[in-house]
Amino acid sequence: MRSEQGQAAIEWIGLVLLAALALGAAAGVAGASVDGRSFGGFLTHRIVCAARGGCDDGATGLAAAYGPSDAQLLRRHAPNLAYEPGEAQLPVDWRECRERRCADAPDDRDLDAHRSHAGRRATVYTRVVRRGGRTYLQYWFYYPDSNSTFAGSDKLWRRSALAQLAGRAVRGSSRYPGYHPDDWEAHHVRIDRRGGVAVRSTSHGHYQWCKQKACRNRWGPPTGWTRVSRGSHAGHIPLDSARGYRRRLPGRDMRERTTTSEGIRLIPLESLGRRRYRPLEEGIRPPWRKRVYRDPESDES
Repeated sequence: MRSEQGQAAIEWIGLVLLAALALGAAAGVAGASVDGRSFGGFLTHRIVCAARGGCDDGATGLAAAYGPSDAQLLRRHAPNLAYEPGEAQLPVDWRECRERRCADAPDDRDLDAHRSHAGRRATVYTRVVRRGGRTYLQYWFYYPDSNSTFAGSDKLWRRSALAQLAGRAVRGSSRYPGYHPDDWEAHHVRIDRRGGVAVRSTSHGHYQWCKQKACRNRWGPPTGWTRVSRGSHAGHIPLDSARGYRRRLPGRDMRERTTTSEGIRLIPLESLGRRRYRPLEEGIRPPWRKRVYRDPESDES
């Protein structure tokens, strides 16, 4: 039996490589419009899983929670992640990791990362909501902490003894006010009756499509990617606003570390025992306590 399974794995790898050659040739013809990083992540994951005889990417749990059709829909629309340089954390399973040291991965701009230094899997939580003929796919990311780096404010705070003294006097703590443990971010996909797709990502209490002000609380066309800001993990769809909101792709327009969606483990939020989650600080709300969890059109993140 083992030899038959091994032979099957070898044959499968051969088929995948053959398909890769064919698709690679097609990519050469298509030119710069091809999302090479996303395809590369897909191909690598498939080869590794074939060699191992399978991978635990959450497919069984998704099918049990939502049924085969919605499970496939969630996998198909799962976002690829690009990280702003300097961001080391991966989204992880909060049941396994609540500290940054187990979520950090190499900050290598050429790396497609799916495991942290500590071996924790890149993990995204899911939810499916249907309202008014639309299907909403919610993808939730957990990071052990958030540290806003807007305009270098975190560095200025560390260097300013006066600011820290003022913080202690006003708030009773010299801790940088842009920091908090337990960071929940999200990327949402909306599919209408005709199959039209729109997306948005969380950012500092609201949602946005692109990073520009005009995209605040807007849904927009998907590109397959969401970009994670350094420190705060606020998200946006990477676009070139100066060129008609043309999509920007890692490997073509950006040299940034990524986590391609094919290798991300997906876990249904509906299947988790929520009582196990205890916020590390007062005021932190997990997804199921946010308005958007029940009302998928809410702009409150």
